Formats: sequence, C-alpha cells, structure tokens
Amino acid sequence: MKPKTKIKAYRPNQIGGCITEIESSKGSRIIIDVGSNLPGKTEGEKVDVEGITKDCYGVFVTHYHGDHVGEFDRVDPNATIYMGHIAHEIFYNLQKTLRSKSLRKIERFETFKEQDEIFVGKEKEIKVTPYRVDHSAYDAYMFLIEVDGKKILHTGDFRTHGWTGIGVPKVLRAYVRKVDVLICEGTMLSRRSSKRQTEFELSIEAEKLLRKNKNVFVLCSSTNIDTIASFYKAAGKMFKLVVADNYGHSNLEIVRKTAKSDLYDMKYVKRITYKNRQQVLEDMRDRKNGFCMFVRAKGRKAKWFKKIMDEFDEKLLIYSMWEGYLEEEYRDDEMYDFIPRDKDGNLKYEYLHTSGHAYEESILDVCKITNPNLILPIHSENPGRFEELKKANPEIIHGEISRFKKSGECKEI
Repeated sequence: MKPKTKIKAYRPNQIGGCITEIESSKGSRIIIDVGSNLPGKTEGEKVDVEGITKDCYGVFVTHYHGDHVGEFDRVDPNATIYMGHIAHEIFYNLQKTLRSKSLRKIERFETFKEQDEIFVGKEKEIKVTPYRVDHSAYDAYMFLIEVDGKKILHTGDFRTHGWTGIGVPKVLRAYVRKVDVLICEGTMLSRRSSKRQTEFELSIEAEKLLRKNKNVFVLCSSTNIDTIASFYKAAGKMFKLVVADNYGHSNLEIVRKTAKSDLYDMKYVKRITYKNRQQVLEDMRDRKNGFCMFVRAKGRKAKWFKKIMDEFDEKLLIYSMWEGYLEEEYRDDEMYDFIPRDKDGNLKYEYLHTSGHAYEESILDVCKITNPNLILPIHSENPGRFEELKKANPEIIHGEISRFKKSGECKEI
C-alpha cells in the first residue's frame, strides 16, 4: 500500500488569505503561505495560524503580498519561515517603512534562490524546490514538493503575460514536467470579464498617455516592479522626469543591484524627500517635457502625495491597481478617498492596469505541461470553473478535479 500524503487548504474558495498544509506519511508538516484577507473581506474565516504552524517543519512563502504573508506575525515563533532572497529584502523594506515591531522576526527568515533544494521533515523526507514565476510581486515563486514518492506543484500566484512570463512554461517543461498533484491558483476564473492586457501592451498604452499629458501621476503598488518598469520605459521615451519617494526609490535600488535584465536598470529616478521637496517640485515644473511621478494612497504619506498633486492644475492620474479596490465589495477607503473628483463628484482617473494573475489559457497551459493526476483549485471565487475547463478541453486536462468544499478539508493522496 502506497504511503498517504495529506493536503489541506484553508480559505480555498476565496481570493486571498491563502494557507495550504502538506503532511507526509511520517507526520511531518509544511505550510505554504500564511495570507491575510483582502481589504473589505471582513467576514473571511479566521485561521489559528499559530496552532497550525506549531511543530511544522517550515512555512514557505510564495511572495510578499499581504494575502500570502500578511499573518506571518502569528506564525509559531519556533517555526522557520522561508522566502525568496530578493523578496525578503523588499518585504523587510516595506515593514521597516511601516515601522513594524516585527523586524527581528523578519530578519530571522531563511531565504532561498531559484532551484535551491530544501529538505525538511522528521527524516528530511520532504524536498521543496522553488521555481521563479512572473507575478505583480518581484521574486515570486511556485514550489515543487516531492514527498512519499509523489510530486506536488503549488503554483502560488503566477502569470504568463508579464515581462518574464514566457519563462514560466519553459521552466515547467524543463524542470517540473508531470506531477501527481497540481495545487493551482484561479483568481481570474471569477474575473473573466476583466480587460486582458499584457505588460507589453500596458507599456504601449502608457506611452500614449504620457505623450498626450505633460504632468502624470501614477498610482500603483511600490512593490509592483514590472509595472513601474513599464512606466519608466514609457517616460524615458518621452524624456520625462521620473520621480519616486524614498521608499519607492529604495525598492528600485534593491532590484537594480540584483537584476540581470536591463529592464530593471531604473537608475534615472529622482528621489523626493521631505527635505528636498521644494527643489524637486521646481524641477518638475521646469521640465519641458513634464514628469511621471509614482504616488501612494495609503499610509502616513498619502496626504503628502495629495498635496503635491494639488500643486499642479494640469495633470493626469493613472490608476494602475486592481479596480475592485474602488468598488463596493472590496473597497479600500484610503484608496477611494485619494482619487481626485471632477466637478460632479465622480472619480477622475485613467485606468491602466494588467493583472498579476494567470488567464484561463495560461492555466490550461500549466495543466497540459504538468499533466496532473489530481487538480486542487485554490485562491478562487469560482473553483468550479476548472471542471468547466476540463469539459471543454478534455485533451488538455486529463486529471481528476477535486476541489476543497470547505476550509481545512483534508485530501489524502
């Protein structure tokens, strides 16, 4: 009789709040992600993070977004948290900026690089191999878990339409190939009406907007390095001054000193601080071709950014984040209040954004390459869409689809 491996997913049928548990036949457990709920998802189920991480052999974090690592502070203090080495620097920088009291805990994270082989468990029987993926978080990973003679692939959040997205299927074909179980994110399965756009297409649209508008403010995540690179490229073609605050600038420096691609060599970004604010504002006004400034709507600096925007009568605000943060169900009040209004009180912005998550065809591609015996959907409000995709594409999806009906349900394989 084959040894049994157990898999549990907490909050599997929602976007965000990700936590997955894998237990070997010898009783060794690992956790993948310890996410918090998305803003506005106040009814989301509470999970005893400290309890489930006690006596586990490692918490492996796919990337630094809050819905995947937001509950790190509740992890049992004796459990080891693993994170990508550059992602760890960016996450530490964020928490330092937020004046977190947990910096010492973050300093103790173990870090890894792509294709490092990590052995954990009572008898080191669980092998975890991280493979880098394209996502709206830099240095994000999927994990191949080999245990009890089985191969389990946890995709984390991924996409194939970003600047480095073409590398995802190549890596799967070269290093992963067939797996027994595919634990797959399905964020976009419930957002199928969303406008589809690649990061390259976003950069083309950004060029058009920056050509038409002299003074441009961009509201996007300071850790969405790929989209920042897209706007930076566009601004360079328009010979615009590019401006970021100290925090945003420091993130770009972390990436610039480690990246192998020229895409991330964003060395001509002007840093604006409290001390040099007036001088930089003068440079922005004097710049013949205008400027492109990255702003933030949350935290202590939100009012500061808003005052800077008010200094310019002729300007455009580009909103480059998930539009759901401005809508009723998931509304982020800080974000909503930051957006300028027109004379009738309506939000005034240009929307230009591409998802950090895989579209259906990319999910199908992963299914085809890995040819799993079992697919377990997570991170989706529409996990049943996997079954519809299988009916429509039986030549691609061969494996059984057995989604988690409720949080914490156990699957034995």
